[in-house]
Amino acid sequence: MKPNKVILTTDKEYTNEYQYIFEDLYKREIELFCAWGKHCEQWEFAMDLYLTDQDRMDSSHHITTTSHIDEPFEDVLNMAKLWPSENGNNEVETIKL
Repeated sequence: MKPNKVILTTDKEYTNEYQYIFEDLYKREIELFCAWGKHCEQWEFAMDLYLTDQDRMDSSHHITTTSHIDEPFEDVLNMAKLWPSENGNNEVETIKL
Protein backbone atom coordinates (compact mmCIF):
# COMPACT_ATOMS: atom_id res chain seq x y z
CA MET A 1 0.00 0.00 0.00
CA LYS A 2 1.33 3.43 -0.96
CA PRO A 3 1.49 6.23 1.63
CA ASN A 4 -1.59 8.43 1.93
CA LYS A 5 0.48 11.57 2.53
CA VAL A 6 2.38 13.11 -0.38
CA ILE A 7 4.87 15.91 -0.86
CA LEU A 8 5.30 17.06 -4.44
CA THR A 9 8.63 18.84 -4.95
CA THR A 10 9.24 20.79 -8.13
CA ASP A 11 10.45 24.07 -9.56
CA LYS A 12 8.24 23.59 -12.63
CA GLU A 13 5.14 25.67 -13.19
CA TYR A 14 1.87 23.75 -13.16
CA THR A 15 0.24 23.01 -16.51
CA ASN A 16 -2.70 20.75 -17.34
CA GLU A 17 -0.31 18.12 -18.66
CA TYR A 18 0.32 17.22 -15.00
CA GLN A 19 -3.33 16.59 -14.15
CA TYR A 20 -2.67 12.85 -14.34
CA ILE A 21 -0.76 13.20 -11.06
CA PHE A 22 -3.84 14.60 -9.34
CA GLU A 23 -6.00 11.86 -10.84
CA ASP A 24 -3.68 9.16 -9.51
CA LEU A 25 -3.49 10.71 -6.04
CA TYR A 26 -7.27 11.15 -5.90
CA LYS A 27 -7.87 7.52 -6.88
CA ARG A 28 -5.41 6.45 -4.18
CA GLU A 29 -7.48 8.44 -1.69
CA ILE A 30 -4.54 10.26 -0.18
CA GLU A 31 -5.28 12.43 2.84
CA LEU A 32 -2.57 15.10 2.57
CA PHE A 33 -1.07 16.83 -0.47
CA CYS A 34 1.86 19.18 0.19
CA ALA A 35 3.48 21.19 -2.59
CA TRP A 36 7.06 22.37 -2.07
CA GLY A 37 9.24 24.41 -4.39
CA LYS A 38 9.32 27.57 -6.46
CA HIS A 39 5.77 27.36 -7.87
CA CYS A 40 4.18 25.36 -5.07
CA GLU A 41 1.28 27.77 -4.64
CA GLN A 42 0.25 27.11 -8.29
CA TRP A 43 0.32 23.37 -7.61
CA GLU A 44 -1.78 23.67 -4.46
CA PHE A 45 -4.31 25.90 -6.25
CA ALA A 46 -4.48 23.46 -9.19
CA MET A 47 -5.08 20.55 -6.83
CA ASP A 48 -7.80 22.54 -5.05
CA LEU A 49 -9.48 23.23 -8.41
CA TYR A 50 -9.22 19.56 -9.32
CA LEU A 51 -10.81 18.52 -6.02
CA THR A 52 -13.68 21.00 -6.31
CA ASP A 53 -14.60 19.98 -9.84
CA GLN A 54 -18.28 19.12 -10.14
CA ASP A 55 -17.45 15.45 -10.85
CA ARG A 56 -15.77 15.07 -7.47
CA MET A 57 -18.00 17.27 -5.31
CA ASP A 58 -20.26 14.35 -4.38
CA SER A 59 -17.37 12.34 -2.99
CA SER A 60 -16.99 11.96 0.75
CA HIS A 61 -13.23 11.77 0.32
CA HIS A 62 -11.34 14.82 1.56
CA ILE A 63 -7.74 15.81 0.78
CA THR A 64 -6.02 18.57 2.73
CA THR A 65 -3.69 20.68 0.57
CA THR A 66 -0.78 22.87 1.64
CA SER A 67 2.02 24.80 -0.07
CA HIS A 68 5.42 25.64 1.37
CA ILE A 69 7.48 28.09 -0.67
CA ASP A 70 9.93 29.40 1.92
CA GLU A 71 10.16 26.47 4.32
CA PRO A 72 12.98 23.96 4.54
CA PHE A 73 12.02 20.61 3.03
CA GLU A 74 12.82 18.81 6.31
CA ASP A 75 10.25 20.97 8.13
CA VAL A 76 7.57 20.09 5.57
CA LEU A 77 8.49 16.41 5.78
CA ASN A 78 8.27 16.47 9.58
CA MET A 79 4.88 18.23 9.45
CA ALA A 80 3.58 15.61 7.01
CA LYS A 81 4.84 12.75 9.17
CA LEU A 82 3.06 14.23 12.20
CA TRP A 83 -0.17 14.87 10.28
CA PRO A 84 -2.84 12.56 11.74
CA SER A 85 -3.85 9.80 9.38
CA GLU A 86 -7.13 7.90 9.47
CA ASN A 87 -5.34 4.57 9.03
CA GLY A 88 -2.41 5.40 11.32
CA ASN A 89 0.12 5.19 8.47
CA ASN A 90 2.70 7.94 8.96
CA GLU A 91 4.69 7.23 5.81
CA VAL A 92 5.14 10.12 3.40
CA GLU A 93 5.79 9.75 -0.32
CA THR A 94 7.89 12.37 -2.09
CA ILE A 95 7.18 12.96 -5.77
CA LYS A 96 9.95 14.86 -7.56
CA LEU A 97 9.30 16.56 -10.90
